[in-house]
Amino acid sequence: VTGLIFALAGYLVHDLHETVPFMLLDSLEAIDSDRIAALVEYFADYADFLVVALLPEDAQALDDEFTRVTSI
Repeated sequence: VTGLIFALAGYLVHDLHETVPFMLLDSLEAIDSDRIAALVEYFADYADFLVVALLPEDAQALDDEFTRVTSI
């Protein structure tokens, strides 16, 4: 979790969202659903393309405004 925090903070502090508008978040199971939802909502304002791989029970905490891909 600490590595995730440093990576996300660096993404914002160094304004990478301006040159790299894509973010992929995976393996967030160590964080509870409510915090994952808050994290996704926060970074949705910065990354133009935000892809988050979630377990179904964690995805339920997100608002319905987010597009979901349930199968490929």
